[in-house]
Amino acid sequence: MSVARFFWKVLKRLGLIVITGVLTWAATGLAMAGGGWGTPPRGVMIELDGRKQRLVCEGKAKPGMPTVIFESGAFSGAADWGYLQPEVAKHGRTCAYDRAGIGWSEASSGPRDPANLARELKALLVTAQETGPYILVGHSMAGLLTRSFISQFPNEVVGLVLIDAADPSAISIPEAQIWIKRYQDLARLGSTLAHLGLLKPLAPFLANPIGLSGIALKEKRRMFGAPSHMQAAAAEILATTKGVELAFAADPHLKAIPVATITAGTNTPSRQAWKEAQSRAARLSPRGTSLHIDAANHTTILGPIFGGGVVEAIERVRQDAILDLAKPS
Repeated sequence: MSVARFFWKVLKRLGLIVITGVLTWAATGLAMAGGGWGTPPRGVMIELDGRKQRLVCEGKAKPGMPTVIFESGAFSGAADWGYLQPEVAKHGRTCAYDRAGIGWSEASSGPRDPANLARELKALLVTAQETGPYILVGHSMAGLLTRSFISQFPNEVVGLVLIDAADPSAISIPEAQIWIKRYQDLARLGSTLAHLGLLKPLAPFLANPIGLSGIALKEKRRMFGAPSHMQAAAAEILATTKGVELAFAADPHLKAIPVATITAGTNTPSRQAWKEAQSRAARLSPRGTSLHIDAANHTTILGPIFGGGVVEAIERVRQDAILDLAKPS
């Protein structure tokens, strides 16, 4: 047998092994993602516009106290708040949810831009009879979603907390434009890989960068790499920058409410413009506060290691909002 023929046989066998491995991996992923979502581990399913949407509320509503609404970032739902929400709920009413198509919530036919996502949140809260006023707490992409809610329903929001969140002013930063394009490409790729079953087997290893435990961790692993979830998340990401004007329109209202911004990660010179944009909302408010947690990152800031600072910031905003509500009108 010639050397060339020998190597050709080896390559064919290796190729067969690789193809078999990929097909087995994909089949495992599709099997893991199959079977439907079933009953959500936490919360209730709310009937809304012919679809069901998951809402997770904890803590008691009290007179004169606003309800804290948690708005998740990209690829995320109520599970991301599995550590912070119970801590904040010790002092009052809180609600987190899965946006349409995310996690246990059924998909919506409406646009996935921030303006419509905010309207869907409003409809969910009304249907569930979770009355305002509200303090909005947003992480990452939700920096735009929360502002869109405020600009459309300004009289219902009495406080804002942004956790390593996007600011509409950052979209004009050249480095941010490059990052947004790459993130959108990644979202498309992630959706495709999820539908091929290639992401789901990674859930036990990659689904918990926050440091969750218990039921919330199980939820996060169930969501990770699920085709329907990834498709909905990709649609949101592709529409994130639409309607930036609506996010900017919230600026005047921020001057009248307490605002806290919390950022994470080493503040290098290359990230200076981005970090300044992230804290811009706090600078707009006369009662704005900014906290930077250098040792945290974009996800661990939501978990038990660094979440204490976030809980304190939310509580400060809540106490300020309570004082505002107690003033004579």
